[in-house]
Amino acid sequence: MFNLGIIGRPNVGKSTLFNRIAGRRIAITDDMPGVTRDRIEVETSWLGKDFKLVDTAGFDLQADILKKEMQEQFFKALEEADFLILVVDASDGLHALDEIVCDMLRKCGKPFIVAVNKADSNAREQAVNEFYRLGDVELFPISALHGRNVDDILDYIYDYIPEQEEAEESEEDDERIKIAVAGRPNVGKSSLLNAWLGEDRVIVTPLAGTTRDSVDVYFTYKNDKYIITDTAGIRKKSVMFKDTIEKYGYYRSIDAVKESDVVVAVIDGAEGLNERDVKVISDAWEAGKPVVLAVNKWDIAGKDEKAVKNFKRMIAEKLQFLANPPLIFISAKTGKNCEKIFDAVKKLYLEYNKRVPTHAVNEVLRQALERHQPPVVGTRRLKFYYMTQVASRPPYFVAFVNNPQGVHFSYERFLVNMLREAFGFDGVPVRLSIRKRKSKYSDDEE
Repeated sequence: MFNLGIIGRPNVGKSTLFNRIAGRRIAITDDMPGVTRDRIEVETSWLGKDFKLVDTAGFDLQADILKKEMQEQFFKALEEADFLILVVDASDGLHALDEIVCDMLRKCGKPFIVAVNKADSNAREQAVNEFYRLGDVELFPISALHGRNVDDILDYIYDYIPEQEEAEESEEDDERIKIAVAGRPNVGKSSLLNAWLGEDRVIVTPLAGTTRDSVDVYFTYKNDKYIITDTAGIRKKSVMFKDTIEKYGYYRSIDAVKESDVVVAVIDGAEGLNERDVKVISDAWEAGKPVVLAVNKWDIAGKDEKAVKNFKRMIAEKLQFLANPPLIFISAKTGKNCEKIFDAVKKLYLEYNKRVPTHAVNEVLRQALERHQPPVVGTRRLKFYYMTQVASRPPYFVAFVNNPQGVHFSYERFLVNMLREAFGFDGVPVRLSIRKRKSKYSDDEE
C-alpha cells in the first residue's frame, strides 16, 4: 500500500495534520514538543485511492536516549515512505532544522512537498515566501487545525498514488457490519443491546451515564455478522468535561460513530425528540453515516396511530437533512420490533456500499442539464464535462466543470437529488464535489 509520511521538527503541527487527513482524532496533539514518540499509522483514502498515513516523532538533534529512539523511528519512516510531507511552522519562520530535514529528503530521493502550517491569516501567508529559501520545492500554505488548503495537498499527492483494482464483492466475504448504537443518556441504548443478545451484556440502570465507555459485541443475525458498539450517552460538553472518564468516553463514542457502517440512533419515545437527539443524529450524518431511527419506550404510554403520525411529523420537521431514514418504533424492555432494526441496517449497508457505473452517472447528468440548464457566470456559461462516482461508504461523486466557483450550492443539491431519484441511496448521505477539469488547454480554448 502507498505510504505517505508526515515529518518535521517538533511542535509544527504534524499530528494535527495527521488527524485532519485521517478524518478523526488518532494522534494526541499538545503544545508541548515531543508528544508523539512512536510512529502512528492509519489506513485512509482520498477520492477512492487507499494509502497508509504515518505520523512521526519530531526530528531533533538533542542526544538523550529517548530522543535517539524517536529518531530511529523517524529514519525508519523516511525509509519506508513513498511520498513525504515536510511540515514547517509559518509562525516561527524558517528554522535551521527545517533546512536540515529538507536536505535529507533531497538526498533520499523521495518525492516530497513542504506544508507551511499555521498559515491561518493573510499576514501568516505572507510569511510563506521565506520558505522559498529551501530551494526548488512545492510549497503549500495550510492550516491543519482549520483544514485550510489541506485538500490541495491531497489533490497534488493523488497523482502519485497508484491506481488500485477494486476488489470484487463476495457473498462469502466475512466482513462484519459495524453498528454504533448512539443517543443521549438513558434513552435505552444498553437495553436495546441486551434485547438483541437475550442477556444482560451491559449494565442498565435508571441513572443517566451508566455506560462510561464504548462496548463492542460480536453478533450474528440471519447469517449476517455484526460488530455492535454500545456507546456512552452523549451529553452537553460543559457537563461531560467536568469528569475525565466521561470526557474520554465521549471521544470514544465519537470514534465509534466514525468507524461504524450504520448508526442506530435511539430516541426516547416517551419524551420525544429534543435538541440533544438532533445533535447526535446530525453529527452521525455529517460523519457520512447512514442512520436508523429507533424510537424506544413506545410501550410506556400505549401509543396509538395518531401518536405515530405526530411523531413522524416531528421527525420530518426537526431532521429535514436526513434522506428518507428508516423509522422503527420499539420497546427494548419487551423486545418488540427490535429485530426489525437489523433488516433496516442491512438495507442501509447495501446502499452505503453501492457503486454506480460512470456511464449511468453521466446519463443522469445529461438529464439534469436538460431539466435545469447551468447558469451563465460572467460572460460564459457554466459547463459540466462529466461526473463519476469515486468512492462509496458513503457514496461520493465528483463533477468536473470549467468553473467550480460558479456552481451554487442549490445546483449541487439539485444534482444530488437527481442521483437519489435515479439510484436510490435512501437513508444514506450522498456527497458531491465540484472540481475543475485538468487539461492542457485553457478554459478559453475549450
